[in-house]
Amino acid sequence: MELTAIITALVVAVGAVVVLTGLVIQAWVARHSGLPTAVTGLAEGLAARIGRFAGSHCEHWNGWLGPETSTLILRLVLGLAAVALVAIGVGALVDNVTDGDGVASLDHPIARYVSVHRTAALTSVMKAVSDVGGPAGMAMVGLGIGLLLGLVWRSWAPLIVMTVTATGVAGLTVVFKAVLGRARPPLAQAVAAADGFGFPSGHAAAAAAVCGVAAWLCGLRMRSKRGRIAVWAVAAMLAALVGISRIYLGVHWTSDVLGGWAVGVLWMAVVVSGWTALGRISGPRS
Repeated sequence: MELTAIITALVVAVGAVVVLTGLVIQAWVARHSGLPTAVTGLAEGLAARIGRFAGSHCEHWNGWLGPETSTLILRLVLGLAAVALVAIGVGALVDNVTDGDGVASLDHPIARYVSVHRTAALTSVMKAVSDVGGPAGMAMVGLGIGLLLGLVWRSWAPLIVMTVTATGVAGLTVVFKAVLGRARPPLAQAVAAADGFGFPSGHAAAAAAVCGVAAWLCGLRMRSKRGRIAVWAVAAMLAALVGISRIYLGVHWTSDVLGGWAVGVLWMAVVVSGWTALGRISGPRS
């Protein structure tokens, strides 16, 4: 019961952090309502300068520019900044894993603690979560969400985005595993079968990327800000639970799962930023 309580508390804490962060951001944006206008003005001025520099293309630039474009520029800058920050985090985790220090020093103590506190009931639950939350399972979930949203939106866009998300994060995980070649925990400590290299966890990466992009897509057409926050909180809790299940089952070190979450968030940031740009190039999303 003790380990069950710890896992439940961790998952709930993740959701609470997302909700709190969302409410803080919402309150901050409300208090700084003039900021988007200022950024828009800045972006318009920059693009106008580029247009003047282009000479004969000035009229084209001025016609193309507008509030929508300025907002796009702001979103792309923020998206690229997020990609850069998460990439730095992934690099730091890889450093810890290869050197055996930092967060990697928690691997053995956590594995030992979990191995002596498992229960039959919790093991059954964690196996079920792990089965559904695997790369193949998350791909099916993602495609299902993409198809459902596509029917509601009457557009192929959600299905395309979810397909790119699921396939891309799987490919990225395979590359990292092959390059780093990190061994999994000893099989004697595991209560589930697993093969291949350990870092990063493919389950954690797929869950983070698919749940994150699904939450983003669902929130695009939601009018309620609190509704969007709730969707993000649920997505974060599900991704957290999938990663925790891999540690519980003894098939991944804690740092493997942290790396998986980081890789998943990195790919999510790439997909969201890329689709924001492509959406502007090909016209408004329908």
